[in-house]
Amino acid sequence: MYLCHLHVIMAGMPKQAAKLMQELPLPEDCRLHLQQKDSLLSFKEHAIHKCTAVLLRDEAAWTSAQIDAIFGADAFLVFCTAQPEKLTEEQLARIQALWPLPMTDRLLSFHCQRLLAALHLHQKLWHTGNCLQTVVDTMPGFVWFKDLAGHHLKVNQAFCEMVGKSMQEVEGRQHYEIWGISPEQYAEGEYVCLETDAAIAANPKPTLFQEQVLHSKLGLRQLETYKAPIFDEDGKLIGNIGVAKDVTDEYANKERILLLSRTDELTRLANRRYFYQFVEKHRQHCNGALTLCYIDLDHFKQLNDTFGHQYGDAALMAMGELLKQAFPKDFIARLGGDEFVVAVFAVPDRESLQHKLDNLYQAARDFFRKDESFRNLDMSIGVALTDSAAVSLDTLLQRSDDALYYSKEHCRGHYTFYEDIREKLVPRRGNGEKHE
Repeated sequence: MYLCHLHVIMAGMPKQAAKLMQELPLPEDCRLHLQQKDSLLSFKEHAIHKCTAVLLRDEAAWTSAQIDAIFGADAFLVFCTAQPEKLTEEQLARIQALWPLPMTDRLLSFHCQRLLAALHLHQKLWHTGNCLQTVVDTMPGFVWFKDLAGHHLKVNQAFCEMVGKSMQEVEGRQHYEIWGISPEQYAEGEYVCLETDAAIAANPKPTLFQEQVLHSKLGLRQLETYKAPIFDEDGKLIGNIGVAKDVTDEYANKERILLLSRTDELTRLANRRYFYQFVEKHRQHCNGALTLCYIDLDHFKQLNDTFGHQYGDAALMAMGELLKQAFPKDFIARLGGDEFVVAVFAVPDRESLQHKLDNLYQAARDFFRKDESFRNLDMSIGVALTDSAAVSLDTLLQRSDDALYYSKEHCRGHYTFYEDIREKLVPRRGNGEKHE
């Protein structure tokens, strides 16, 4: 246990008072350091480095400023007098305890015992608060204690550093005052932790939250917050404690890594792996309806062999942009090489789909004619569609690939619907689907 050192000053008190106080029993963790002088005038300003309490019996005039200058503003002042009516309002405001005179040894011993007990309790409370502050200051992340009205009663240094304010500027203040946003923004309830505070109040148990706060200088910050309720001695909710970690950069890195894992590096379209994940997931929301347009560039190998891979890469990137312009609301992926696929989560009427494909062809050919190296490029497209969830993605993809293959064999540079040519198809090696 931590020792409580009680530094008590007696000024103008009889020697019997010091003797009585020194004879009083003390708790094991308490040490009494007693100093006695004849009067207040015996002490010089700032002579006492630290003082817990002052017992003063001195009829000479004194002021609060004088007491504070000698013993410190935190010193507990006990004034002993037979004429309390002569005390000024300013003196009464500084006094913590008033002992009447004359006083018997028995009564003096009683008052001294009560004083030491109160001082000991105060010191233990200080140690507890100091330990708590030390714990929260050494914890990683931000820590705060709030009452139900949203006032921050205690925070740690990391919290202060985050908001760019001192502890004195933070404690007792509400969210909008601390984070530098307007009361109107706070009232709107966006990015100010109000929802999670309400969630803790409605279901008072420790809970992990992902929330965002708006910082006046740093902008929107992503926090991972663990909040727990605080109750009074009667079990009534009085506030909450929050421990938060700023994961803004971590989230950004995760998002970048996730994006890279899902994206084709060259065209910035979805890659093959993410194509399967995305389509399988989103197809559930449209009762299985799905249309696939499988696109392959014609004469792409010739472009690479003649002009080099940098021209081939430029053509692929341009193709990605053309597809995004032609199908702005649909999902587009590069499956590899010069193969692309557009997924439409519906079965559009043929006329509207043909109109989009015709526009894509026109835009692509206009682009290819602008550069001598691209003049031989064209594209073939195979289209397959279904309104049944029973048709798997692999099956539909195979059908669109079969239609694409038919285009390359019979009408290169055009699109083909699988439904139009399914009876004409000759099974290809590796194609396990039977064409009925």
